Amino acid sequence: MTFSTKNLKNSQVELIIDLNKDDLLLYAVETEKRLAREIKVEGFRPGKAPKEMVRKKIGEQAIREEALNLAVKSSLAKILSEEKLDVMEQSDFKIKENSADKLIYQIILTVFPEIKLGGYKDLAVKRNPVSVNEAEVKNVLQEIVVSRTILKEVKRPAQLGDRVVVDFTVKDQGVLIEGGKSENHPVTLGENNFIPGFESQIIGLEAGEKKNFSLRVPMDYYQKSIVGKELDFEVALKRVEEKTVPKLDDDFVKSLGHFGSLKELEVNVKQGLTLEKETKEKDRVRLAILKQIVDKTRVEMPMSLIEKRLDSMIQGLDNELHEKGMELGLYLAHIKKTQDDLRYEWRGKAEEQAKMSLVARAIAKEEKIKVSEEEINGELELVLQQYVTRGRPDGGPSGPEIMQNLDPEQTKNKIRDVLLNEKVFEFLEKQTKFV
Repeated sequence: MTFSTKNLKNSQVELIIDLNKDDLLLYAVETEKRLAREIKVEGFRPGKAPKEMVRKKIGEQAIREEALNLAVKSSLAKILSEEKLDVMEQSDFKIKENSADKLIYQIILTVFPEIKLGGYKDLAVKRNPVSVNEAEVKNVLQEIVVSRTILKEVKRPAQLGDRVVVDFTVKDQGVLIEGGKSENHPVTLGENNFIPGFESQIIGLEAGEKKNFSLRVPMDYYQKSIVGKELDFEVALKRVEEKTVPKLDDDFVKSLGHFGSLKELEVNVKQGLTLEKETKEKDRVRLAILKQIVDKTRVEMPMSLIEKRLDSMIQGLDNELHEKGMELGLYLAHIKKTQDDLRYEWRGKAEEQAKMSLVARAIAKEEKIKVSEEEINGELELVLQQYVTRGRPDGGPSGPEIMQNLDPEQTKNKIRDVLLNEKVFEFLEKQTKFV
């Protein structure tokens, strides 16, 4: 086996591997041995059937394909190990020659760039105290109460505090504005979630009534395309619902099914808020530590790594919008931007995040911080149990369907990254002085 390498731009390396007849023969023999152990031939124990019978059952074409896969996978792994190439990504695989006497293939490797770490010991970071006040607890309790609000349709004029359902159109000089038509639109009168003055025009209407009116949009309105304009509205009231907010007392708390008294709920809410704030502060501190190191680190960032981070950020936005019942395409149309616009605006942030991940990885390598297979498998078991018992976080399928579609190796790699990052941060926290 011979090979050659050529350094390209953006931390990429072109690798060409040449396998001769003797190399290919070894891989062919190994392939036959492996398949013989796996293939069942009637009348023979696994691995004991004559070679000719195994070849006949498997087929020459299948053996050649398997031998080719083994030759590529094994030879590439050997070279990466011997040359100590720290590969981030493989792409553009091409077979240049494939015959009985020779196999030549080419592949582009994106390698982790050389990184000159800044100092990461004896750092100093301010840690803010975490506290939860009574007002914050009361706000959460009120949110819980409001979420259990009882709606009852009533046959009377709409009044402040009611929830109404309306159809409406909004026009600017006779032309429908963007997003200016909606049907079965819920509005709570008094929350002022629409153009100022809209809700007050509905007060006094009864179900089945219509009303036309005009409103001038304030100069500080969030939708800049219509500020200062006088718009014409046509509203049809379809339903009036009276809202009854439960009284926050022990009986209400018991109806939630998890607490025996209001005091228990208050304690639980305070604990939850405290944990949330502690987690946010922990994340802020860790980012502050990492940013100090990043600012002192020298590294030439591969474009592919930045693009991957941008892909992840766009996907994160898409997932967040889906949770709110929105589509990315419609959202982008509403804010008059494209995905390319977002990628341009977020590029600086994506580069910083990608650099942080390289720094954390370099520290792990320098300090010989590793994650064991036992740790990965243990976490994988917890993840699988959660999917099976609770379903996917996005509300998708669970149980056998997930187990069937889950890529164990990909999942283990993600778990390895998460656990390794956690160990790196724990190491850095021990090196940091908190003030």
